Amino acid sequence: MNPDRRNRQVHNALDQWLRDGLIDTQAHARIAELYPQTRWDWRSLGRWFLTFGAISLAAGLLILLHEHLTFTLPKLAGGLGLLMVGLFVAGRWLLGKQLKLLGATLELLGGFALIGLSLVLGMIYSDGSGNWPALLLVDLLLLLALSYVLNNVLLLTLCSVLFFIWFGGRSGYESGWGAYWFGMNYPLRFLGAALVMVLFGFVHLWGEASTLARYRGFAKVWISAGLFMAQMSLWLLSLFGSYDLIDGPWHLAESGELVLFNGLWAAFSLGLLALGIRLRFSMLVGYGATFFIIQLYTLFFTQLADTLGWFVSLLIAGGSLLGLVIWLEGKRQQRRTVPGEAGSV
Repeated sequence: MNPDRRNRQVHNALDQWLRDGLIDTQAHARIAELYPQTRWDWRSLGRWFLTFGAISLAAGLLILLHEHLTFTLPKLAGGLGLLMVGLFVAGRWLLGKQLKLLGATLELLGGFALIGLSLVLGMIYSDGSGNWPALLLVDLLLLLALSYVLNNVLLLTLCSVLFFIWFGGRSGYESGWGAYWFGMNYPLRFLGAALVMVLFGFVHLWGEASTLARYRGFAKVWISAGLFMAQMSLWLLSLFGSYDLIDGPWHLAESGELVLFNGLWAAFSLGLLALGIRLRFSMLVGYGATFFIIQLYTLFFTQLADTLGWFVSLLIAGGSLLGLVIWLEGKRQQRRTVPGEAGSV
């Protein structure tokens, strides 16, 4: 086994044992010293390049076919159906040949083909209702089931994106707007859904130590998607407040309302940061620190930039960002030279 991969697996196991209370922080640090990690995970970077390359190749083929071949909607639906089945079958075959990354990527492309097929079928059998979110809901349920049946974390990631689009589209459709909408009180709806996803993700993470061991890594997708939606919702609420009028003048939130949502956002980000440090969970640390910094800069530009002038404000913002990058790089170099801290968050 590649030493870097082995060390990462050991550190992941140590972090999980620490979260489960099986070892204390001192034992965690002592064992981690024996398995240092490198700075860059080139294999992980290669996975992303392969995934995006496969998607780009598929998009290029579709454009080529569109420019040189004429399809009717039924023919296009039939072609997408065959393509979808072929991609899933090829993905399974490659997984059997131990080409796990390539096989999982083909199954991801099969998921995109499924979405395209549902949209084409929707155009063929449309009843004029314009309820396009219903098609995405069908795709979401099918792909969610396939994610677990095929044990494909890439398909689960696609499901998180579909949920984000479907949830907003359905809210807008039911309210009579007929389109996806991020305004009004919808950030609160997203916040509620996001917290449910995060809670489910932590339950899933706990289950991955026993009954759900086969789906190790799925919990991170649930948690990451939920945290992203929650942070984006709180960002919008901190800027515009919340209201539920479909028709009427633009909502002018009172100062107290904005202070409330800004305080809630700061508490949420700092809570994530503290919890991530305590559990040695780098994802929580990343989300908490990143969005707390975003909040500080958002408050700076919305509350102080006009008073200071944009020239001075940009100098302050740019200089502070440069200082932050230099400080973070110094901390990173320090972790590389101090034994036992290479795997810490």
